[in-house]
Amino acid sequence: MGILFARGLGKALLGAAIIATAIAVTPASAEVVLKRGFGSSPDTLDPHVNFGAREGWIQDDMYEGLVSYDTKGGFLPGAAEKWEVSDDGLTWTFHLREGLKWSNGDPLVAQDFVNGVIRQLEPKTASPRNYYFYSTMQIVGAAEFAEKDGNDPKTVGITAPDDRTLVIKLINPFPNMLYLMGSYYVPPLHKPSFEKFGNDFIKPENIVNNGAFKMTEMVPQSHVTLVKNENYWDAANVKIDKVIYVVTEDDQTELKRYKADELDTTNEVPSNQLEALKAELPDELRITTYVEAQHLSFNITKPPFDNIKVRQAIALGIDRQVLQDKILKAGYKATCGYSPPNDPRYPQPQIPECSGTQKERSEKGRALLAEAGFGPDNPLEVVIDTTTDNTFKKQAEGIALMLKQNLGVNAKVNAQEFQAWMDSFYAGNWTLLNDNLVGDMPGPESHLSYMRPSAESGYYWKNDEYERLMDEAATKADINERYKLMAAAEKILLDFYLLTPLNVTTSRHLVKPWVKGWDDNMLDVHPSKLISIAK
Repeated sequence: MGILFARGLGKALLGAAIIATAIAVTPASAEVVLKRGFGSSPDTLDPHVNFGAREGWIQDDMYEGLVSYDTKGGFLPGAAEKWEVSDDGLTWTFHLREGLKWSNGDPLVAQDFVNGVIRQLEPKTASPRNYYFYSTMQIVGAAEFAEKDGNDPKTVGITAPDDRTLVIKLINPFPNMLYLMGSYYVPPLHKPSFEKFGNDFIKPENIVNNGAFKMTEMVPQSHVTLVKNENYWDAANVKIDKVIYVVTEDDQTELKRYKADELDTTNEVPSNQLEALKAELPDELRITTYVEAQHLSFNITKPPFDNIKVRQAIALGIDRQVLQDKILKAGYKATCGYSPPNDPRYPQPQIPECSGTQKERSEKGRALLAEAGFGPDNPLEVVIDTTTDNTFKKQAEGIALMLKQNLGVNAKVNAQEFQAWMDSFYAGNWTLLNDNLVGDMPGPESHLSYMRPSAESGYYWKNDEYERLMDEAATKADINERYKLMAAAEKILLDFYLLTPLNVTTSRHLVKPWVKGWDDNMLDVHPSKLISIAK
């Protein structure tokens, strides 16, 4: 901020003493700005369509769900000040705070949350998250409503009996319900702005939201700017005036900008810089186990991966421990199961490709390829589709090298910008995918639900026994009984070789010492409303 000068001062006030006084005057409260590195440009900031975890950071700043997170990933009351669940676990009742407002001053009521869920379920919205409401948490009537446009929303078991009460009725109990009650899953809908602007309601000049911040700028390939929402119910306790999410496509450039104090936090840390940063900035480097698992996915509708022997051979050709320890060096952990092993109560099945020596695995893989018609005279040729993310691309390149050395497979790496990679996936224009999934909660449930046909995830796979086990698991309120059935379902997935596991990742950030309220947690949630700057 510049020096403050009073208007209308005459030349007589230009004496040395007056100038000194003027220089000493500073604003009562300088603007507090938080600059967060973001990685590639946001895919979408439409709160009812977004499926990206990074975009979820912005969404959590702009919208508040019924439940919110604290700095350690625990639950806090959000728009709802309290809630209760019925004894059978099938009815959840949320009670909204009194006097809630939208950013434009309009009253915010329970029906706005109902409208948000209904919009996500409507087929015309094409939300990749709609399956949460009929597959994961299983709201009464949600599956039937989502089948076609024009169905009656009153048939869905989410209602607002009055302006401050929201009731959700489930088909089966769901112990992890609160994880799906935050803004990333149940953001409210300001219907007047949506009806006026359609899908453009998310543009900065049109946006009306209910979170601690509101958007003023969205510049593609550059940044997204949020400013404090004075109509937020807890605005008095929000210490940040402005949040700038800075697009940083290249993690090496992001690191340079961080070191130049152009960023307060980073989205990522280059894996090839980790060891140096541990020595150089030990108090600023944050490495935390994350709810993300990475794997290779096979397109079972296209040759050669319509042959299970080829899929199994590829799984045998990867030395997962060497990939993590010698190639990536990113703090990831090699894994032999699909879902992240972050809940010790879950009896996770393991793939057989993690047993024996790599020599033994390679011999078996070459034999399987031979049975499928591939060998030295007819080598298998594959393309691994990946993103340009430094660590992700390095992983694909490492796998390609292993497949060549261990199996004689000629593997090329096709690295694309994130959005192009996503577009290619959903179009089915791939055969072998360097893939990942970020979980919504600890445990296996969100990963296993994503592989059900109801999620329309794009893997072209359905297994009746998998479906039966997941359906039966959903009826169990006891977490151990639930997990036992899910483990049986995961084994079916692994035995089919729809994918082969690689690792469990970490969240890796650099955080300036003056950033307070950024605590490490498995979900990698860091609400800007709980952060302060202390320089």
